[in-house]
Amino acid sequence: MKKANTIIAGVIAGVALVVTAASYAQPFNGMGPGHGPMAGMDPSVRVESRLSDLKTQLKITATQEAAWQAYAGQAKQQAAGMQALRAQMNQGTATAPERMAQRTAAMQQRSSAMAAIDGAFNTLYAILTPEQKSIADQSFRMMGQRGMHFGGRAG
Repeated sequence: MKKANTIIAGVIAGVALVVTAASYAQPFNGMGPGHGPMAGMDPSVRVESRLSDLKTQLKITATQEAAWQAYAGQAKQQAAGMQALRAQMNQGTATAPERMAQRTAAMQQRSSAMAAIDGAFNTLYAILTPEQKSIADQSFRMMGQRGMHFGGRAG
């Protein structure tokens, strides 16, 4: 029974990590995949739109552009990785143990991706002005208010 509880807790934690990773990959306006006006849109187009919107809100300057590009690149890479993982996990007729192994590998991959985007975001955040930080804080504050999805406009 203890082993079953450990597995269930691990699955729940893993699902939370994937949801959080997807949120970072889609951190701006809207409610995330399957919701809102961008629900049927190609994920890469959706991420581009959200990144463009945040960049406009933050009013990224020329001196901040390199840090912005590093962050945006990580967000795009993470979104592409999530899309590939979803496709892989939705195909085939894997057994329950094979699916569990797939999910474990996916969680490990997402954890690495989260660390990468976290580093890129922290580098960007460090060079933002106080006004830009306030906008970023407001955008990311929405994460907890909208079911783990970033969104909303500051203001």
